[in-house]
Amino acid sequence: MKIEIDKDQLLKAVNIADSVINIKNVNSILSNCLFNVSKDSVEIISTDNEIGLKTTIDSVSDGNISFTTNGKILSQVLKELPKGSVILDIDDAYSISIRSKSKEIKGNLKLVGTSKGDFPDINFEMNDNVIEIDQVLLKDMIRKVIFAASTDTVKPVFNGLFFISEENNKMAAVASDSRRLSYINTKVSSTIDFKGGVIIPLKTINEVYKLLSSGSCRLGIMENQCFFKIGNTDIISRVIDGQFPNYKQVMPKDFISFSVLDTKKFTESLKRVMILTKEPTYKIILNFSKDQLVMESKLQDIGETQEIIDIEYSGNDISLGINSQYLMDSIREIDSISFKISITGNMSPVTITPENSADYVSVIMPIQIKQAD
Repeated sequence: MKIEIDKDQLLKAVNIADSVINIKNVNSILSNCLFNVSKDSVEIISTDNEIGLKTTIDSVSDGNISFTTNGKILSQVLKELPKGSVILDIDDAYSISIRSKSKEIKGNLKLVGTSKGDFPDINFEMNDNVIEIDQVLLKDMIRKVIFAASTDTVKPVFNGLFFISEENNKMAAVASDSRRLSYINTKVSSTIDFKGGVIIPLKTINEVYKLLSSGSCRLGIMENQCFFKIGNTDIISRVIDGQFPNYKQVMPKDFISFSVLDTKKFTESLKRVMILTKEPTYKIILNFSKDQLVMESKLQDIGETQEIIDIEYSGNDISLGINSQYLMDSIREIDSISFKISITGNMSPVTITPENSADYVSVIMPIQIKQAD
């Protein structure tokens, strides 16, 4: 069986498929990618038993065959071949001979392959609960909240993004690690029915994010699975079982004071103050007073720093301790030239929004200020 295929297209497809494979997988068949070959296309499928991925590319072959082989090794081989077509020749023992059609290369390399065998059957069919969403819009939503998700597996409901439709033609995405929360609510062109919400795992979200570019994609929700179709690639994934916390209760509605700050100037000052902080708290002190913000940080036996910023401020003087890395993560995703910090108390959640929008919100829990601070 001979397959002729563009080298760059094959390399890209193999890399996409292989990215979901868990290198620690003890099941050897799941360490491989499955190739389903027809006369004019190749489907490349991979899975880690949590995510299934299928990507399809054009090819020319003299028949149909299914086989598996190690995607990482195949990718390394393809990287070293020149542009143009490659020929894959699969024999009855599933040995895969790979050669370039370039006249500059006369070598031939063989990889060990296997039959489809025990490779799991994955159903990539969607039900009717599907929407079309602009890829740029979805990528922007993910970018603006994913930093707040937790990578600590103790509480699985925090290890993903929570998607919910709060009203017709709008979809919200929420992430939290219990110390901070990020929320965005965006208009979409399709009518959606995610009113119960769904928690999509971070690994799935990261794979989706890498694929998003331009055009539209399809997003579907089933009983315990979610489905994405992005171009020629399909992803199906388990969703996280559990109840996402009531994020609306976390977002304060009443404030004792607020300040409007220039995004660029504040970011520059914050970077300087963060130099004298350390993990895990990255603690700085924010001192708000009339028309002025003083930011301070200190490391014992190393030094201390202070930045003074002119601001618009409404409310009584107040000092807050806050994780500067959390603050930077939130500010970095604000696209407007100014943003608003709203304060409910020195030990109550701090809310950060673009100046003229309530559709994107970050909430950070303060750090207690001790007398030594």
